[in-house]
Amino acid sequence: MDNLSIEQCYKILNIDNDLTLAEIDKHYYSLVAEKLKSGEKEELVSIRQAYLQLTEYKQKEQKNKEKTQTKQFDIYLTKTLNKELLYLGVRIKVESYPDHILLKFRNLTKIKKSQIVKLVYDYLTKLIKEETKIVLINFGHKNQIIWQTEFKILPNISPDKLANYNQDIFLAEAEIKTNTYALPIGFFIAFAINFIDPLVWFISVWIHELGHATLAWFSGYRAMVTFAATIVSFEHSLFVYFGILFLLLLTIYSTWKENKKYIIIFLVFLIFLQFILTWTISRSTYGMLLAFAGIGGEFYLSTLFIISFYWNLPQRFYWEFWRYIFLIWGMITFWGSWTRWQKIKVGKSQIPWGTFWSGRGDSGGDLNILRNQHDWGIERIINTYNTLGFICFLVILFVYFYNLWISNPNLRLRVNKMFSKF
Repeated sequence: MDNLSIEQCYKILNIDNDLTLAEIDKHYYSLVAEKLKSGEKEELVSIRQAYLQLTEYKQKEQKNKEKTQTKQFDIYLTKTLNKELLYLGVRIKVESYPDHILLKFRNLTKIKKSQIVKLVYDYLTKLIKEETKIVLINFGHKNQIIWQTEFKILPNISPDKLANYNQDIFLAEAEIKTNTYALPIGFFIAFAINFIDPLVWFISVWIHELGHATLAWFSGYRAMVTFAATIVSFEHSLFVYFGILFLLLLTIYSTWKENKKYIIIFLVFLIFLQFILTWTISRSTYGMLLAFAGIGGEFYLSTLFIISFYWNLPQRFYWEFWRYIFLIWGMITFWGSWTRWQKIKVGKSQIPWGTFWSGRGDSGGDLNILRNQHDWGIERIINTYNTLGFICFLVILFVYFYNLWISNPNLRLRVNKMFSKF
């Protein structure tokens, strides 16, 4: 029998053209049973042919419809994501497959992998309402794969269990929250503890002595930190110089292996500083810096402890654990020294002359040495430490907001959109 037209198929089966495949199947078997019962078997051949042709036609029609819908969905997702990510300079191409949705990036270098994955996840959870596997691939200039990752959209899973399925995304979210709230929380802890003067002094005195010791070490002198005192040798030591240099070079090597460029720059700066302090400054200048570095260290070392919270140090430092301790230590010391010297500036507190062991009259105190041996006046002492504190405060704020900006692409998008309206 020749092929039938679609209209003939509908007529032979005696059905409307808006029936689904399932309804056509049901009607076909019902019609066959009816013809067998009535003995009209000669019509079964044409009925079967009409059924097979119509079924094939409907299947193709359904596939074409699904293909069109998929293409429209891909275009919709592509336009939506590109519109949202426009201000980050990110371009995405979306391709849907039966078992996953593929998101293609090209030359994505200005934003971290974890951040773009988290950002895309946040948007797709608003757009996709069924369980879906998402694959992300970042291609280079020569179409080579730079990185590839995947996650799942799971709308029916409770939030407390999502981390079991999309661990990388929740680690990225934890990083954003840590960078946002760690320093403010550290500040409030420091603010509360600074009402307990003996505890603040006990915590701060170790950074004070480390200030003396680090200056001595970087100047090529032996130094040993004890409670409320630092013992410093009077002679240069090549062992100290090359020992510190070796440790810095070893750290540079570890950092280089883990591709932490900014840490390498800082370490190179320390090597340069060590060379200057050891080989170029006079004995008199060294003595002045050594006396200055106690209270000075309360500012710049505590600032270093605070801002290093945001640094990605080599793994052997176990910095993911220690950075919280150093953050709190640095915040308590910095806030205590800042408020103390602000009070000294307005005359509400006295300058800490002398030493802990011998009292205010000890001529070996840091500030006594600066005044008596290096002609620092009271006003110079007060202004210098307050200026140092203010500079360190600005550094802390800059590093905090910089890392907040870098680690949180959502924040960057909101700010860019806000300014684009003007």
